[in-house]
Amino acid sequence: MRTTIRILVSLVLYLAAAGLYAQQRTVISGVVHDAETGQPLAGANVVVEGTVLGASADTKGRFSIPVSFQRASVSASMMGYEQETKEWKAGQGSLVFRLKQAAILQQPVVVTAAKSRTYIENSPVSIDVVGSRDVIRRSPVTIDEVLETASGVRVIDGQLDIRGASGFNWSAGSRVLLLVDGHPMISGDAGSINWDIIPVDQVERVEILKGAGSALYGSNAMAGVVNIITKQPSPVPKTAVKAYWGVYDAPVYPQWRWTDRFLPDQIRNGRKADLASSLGYKGVDVTHTRYTGRAGLLVSMGTKQSTGYHENGDFISHNLMAKVKAPAGLRGRLEITGQWSVNNHGDFIQWKSQNSPLEVPAHELGNRVIYEKASLYGSYNHVLSKTWALTANIHWYRCDWQNYFSDNNDYAVTDRMGLETRADYVSGRHSVTMGVDGTYYTTNSLIYGDRSVIDAAVYAEDKLALTDKLYGVLGARYDFHTIDSVATDQQVSPRTGLVYKPAPGTALRVSAGHGFRAPSIAEVFANISVSGFRVVGNPGLDKAERSWNFEAGFRQAVSFSRPRAEKPRLTSNPGAWLLHTIQPALVIDVSLFWVEYKNMIDVYMNPVEQAFQFVNLGKARNRGVEVLCRIAGFGDLLSGHAGYTYLDPVDCTTGSMLPYRSRHRATAGFDLSWRNWRAGMDFSYASRIEEVVNIYNADERVPEYVTDVRAGYSYGSMQIDLSVKNIGNYHYTLRQRYLEPVRTFIITLRGEF
Repeated sequence: MRTTIRILVSLVLYLAAAGLYAQQRTVISGVVHDAETGQPLAGANVVVEGTVLGASADTKGRFSIPVSFQRASVSASMMGYEQETKEWKAGQGSLVFRLKQAAILQQPVVVTAAKSRTYIENSPVSIDVVGSRDVIRRSPVTIDEVLETASGVRVIDGQLDIRGASGFNWSAGSRVLLLVDGHPMISGDAGSINWDIIPVDQVERVEILKGAGSALYGSNAMAGVVNIITKQPSPVPKTAVKAYWGVYDAPVYPQWRWTDRFLPDQIRNGRKADLASSLGYKGVDVTHTRYTGRAGLLVSMGTKQSTGYHENGDFISHNLMAKVKAPAGLRGRLEITGQWSVNNHGDFIQWKSQNSPLEVPAHELGNRVIYEKASLYGSYNHVLSKTWALTANIHWYRCDWQNYFSDNNDYAVTDRMGLETRADYVSGRHSVTMGVDGTYYTTNSLIYGDRSVIDAAVYAEDKLALTDKLYGVLGARYDFHTIDSVATDQQVSPRTGLVYKPAPGTALRVSAGHGFRAPSIAEVFANISVSGFRVVGNPGLDKAERSWNFEAGFRQAVSFSRPRAEKPRLTSNPGAWLLHTIQPALVIDVSLFWVEYKNMIDVYMNPVEQAFQFVNLGKARNRGVEVLCRIAGFGDLLSGHAGYTYLDPVDCTTGSMLPYRSRHRATAGFDLSWRNWRAGMDFSYASRIEEVVNIYNADERVPEYVTDVRAGYSYGSMQIDLSVKNIGNYHYTLRQRYLEPVRTFIITLRGEF
């Protein structure tokens, strides 16, 4: 393996050295405008077809791309617009792109599917995208609240589940890899996700890859990848301020009301409203962005605090983010981002009783956790030639937590450090990505001891245009994993797929890929007692979870964009008039998936130790179907979505359903905008969770029916939004003895200067 790594590193360095001799001869420049309004389209993607070269339009719609050749095909695209391609030759002057609006149907460019830019419809695996507008409209406290609106995605007590691959495993190892700007953001000890380190207003979009991603991303990408892309610095200096306030409503059942501090209950019962002590949360975020010379800067800071809607639900949190982006030479780009957060919060393990679900046992009252996170990551991109580009990524992520419980004061300080070097090659019908990747984890902990993990990998993948309508993907990754000299494992994760596009807007896909997840430090070494539960380590847990993922699906996009001719008359041509007026657009995506698991890691009651332990349970299978539909009409006035996922997850040893899965899950919603007004709704349904880990499994479990509504108004650069989460005040649980949030009223104010 070391020899292979040396060869790849030598190749990359050779290409970098060779690229220094490439001579710049000319520049492709131009502007990108909206075809109807003539306004510049800042952020539009401009690429030179068949090369690695590209640029983004600035606030005036301008772009420039240094090249060393005389002819090229250049394409401009942007979400919500039809792509346009023009031919360019040296000396002809600036290119002018006038993009036509296409509602929601223009496929957004994503980077997660292949570690390089590609359109969703060209991916052989399912990809979904949540945009910044979707985030802002829903006024979330943390970004995971928005992800649940995506089809097939669920979050249980902070743990991410895609198509039933994860369920819930008590925060001891995620089967879905979280990336922020392409850099891993998984804790080094438990392999878990901390959502509060990501400032929600700095999210540009979220890309969700559904299916095995281990062929490119290794461990933790066994069931999928979620890549959170943060916003870029703005060339125009601006400062944004957001303030929000939320109020919790009382539970439906009077015997559950553990306090008289529910403000809506005070108002309903005619009591004096006590705003100062009412149960709720509030927060303030401030962001400033600008360019200084050729360097861009974005700084965001925020603070929030909550009383919680149950005992031990209070928290106070602070976060900070800073991003710097600057050119490095003629063909290089450097981007560095730092994030920090600290959260001092109460801890709720289990309720006092089913008649007191918002209270904790008396001896647990006051249990607290102080959790500090810090990350620093950077990327350097260098274009060597029109066919070769080099990327170097480095990241560091520290998690430092301390329990202040009645029965323990456990702690852990974990560092995760990684380096990746990637080369991209584009020539003719081939687009190849190859690289080396290494990560080192170290932890100092009372419950794990002093432990370390080393991961090293090499990977390569080719996206091949077999014909003008048929595209293929073939790649593999080799991973070497060692955990504290206790266990060593090696994995080879291949992936292949085909996409056939018989007509514009139609894409048929099929794919197969191998996934795996190595045991986390927590699963192997944890030794802890919390709230009467005892967990012991399992040094014999030396096998990685493995899976084979198979998927077949199709994607159909249909749009009727407004013609540029005079508007048809209703009396002479009612059909044309209706299409011209409504401008309907529709995307339907259907997926059939089948996943075979081996050596699945889950919690098991060890009868000898009389304690819980993580073990390899054996084989499992998950199969199902997912349907996603997006609609739009009247330009940007109306948009909607609906999704349904059916699961059949089975433990092949026992024949029972895998725990913490719902067989049926559905989501739906719409957004309506008119002038300065807007309104929207989200609905989610999940059938009753049939199986849980063998503890409190006799507790009543019910299906999930949750509806959120919202409305807002904009005046200039100011916005006000009113939201009601769980408007029906429906009570349900997703894991044992923890009641999900009650009805919540939220007001959000935003201003930009």
